[in-house]
Amino acid sequence: MIQETKKYLITLTVVYGLSCWVAPLVSAQESVNYSKYHLVVKFKSGERLDLKNCTANARFGHIYLDSIFAANQLKAVIKIGEKTALISSSFLLEFDHPIDVEGLTKSLITTGLFNYVEPNYIGQAGGISAASPFAPDDINFERQHAFFNDGSFTLSPSTEDADIDMDLAWRVEKGDESILVAILDTGVKLDHPEFAGRIWTNDQETLDGTDSDNNGYRDDVSGWDFVNNDNDPSDDSGHGTNVAGILAANGNNNLGYAGVDWNCQLMICKIVDEDKQGLYTMWASAIYYAVDHGADIINMSVGGIPISRVLEEAVAYAYLMTMV
Repeated sequence: MIQETKKYLITLTVVYGLSCWVAPLVSAQESVNYSKYHLVVKFKSGERLDLKNCTANARFGHIYLDSIFAANQLKAVIKIGEKTALISSSFLLEFDHPIDVEGLTKSLITTGLFNYVEPNYIGQAGGISAASPFAPDDINFERQHAFFNDGSFTLSPSTEDADIDMDLAWRVEKGDESILVAILDTGVKLDHPEFAGRIWTNDQETLDGTDSDNNGYRDDVSGWDFVNNDNDPSDDSGHGTNVAGILAANGNNNLGYAGVDWNCQLMICKIVDEDKQGLYTMWASAIYYAVDHGADIINMSVGGIPISRVLEEAVAYAYLMTMV
């Protein structure tokens, strides 16, 4: 569970091809929240600091910086986007005890060593979990009025043809298994029958207790849990499974619901916890992971109030890599 959290509403970020779209928040609380154990920093290029070894010894080889960090009990320095060759020096600073985030941020900025210093903000996932001649045989498809609406839906006001005509679209295209979609959310129920044969596997990794593909993530055969820092991105909330189902549940299998795409592969990255809350650095790291492992589309049904440079840079990286 992320400490000291408050609730925010959803945004949706999609990176696909050469486009990046961020939908605005519908509404949001005015207050913001962040971890009191973290700071996020990016050093200016050309600074003579021990950036290569800092992640191992939590020291940068700079007398003033190291004295400040020692006084605040700096515990670890974690490179963000560590495996991406095009990323400059952004780091997550983790402290043993709660720090004066605003005060320390101001102190670091005055050194002139940084492009930015910012809190590690907390955001949140949101949401809750008809007859047609071209409809699939999924037993609950008649409840998916957003796909096909004949006006008979009874759980809420229903207007005939207030839908996206998904049944007609399926006549033309049902998806392509060569497309890899990264789901950055609460995780996914990996053994759900609606995703049978659809979960991406990292074929460069061997499940042997080591980081056999040397990508910084040990045994990440089925994606990664950025919340608990392990190789099991299983859903402990239901939100991610719901999102993945809307996007990609197997269609025409006489089971449950139908997703928009029946064939794409799903890369699972867990970036929010069971309370649907997660740190921005988890989100940024997952974007780098998804891009570096070949995702064509990134879906993030999450949002928060503050604008974050570290998150902006991760999205910019995703855009940049479409042109490489």
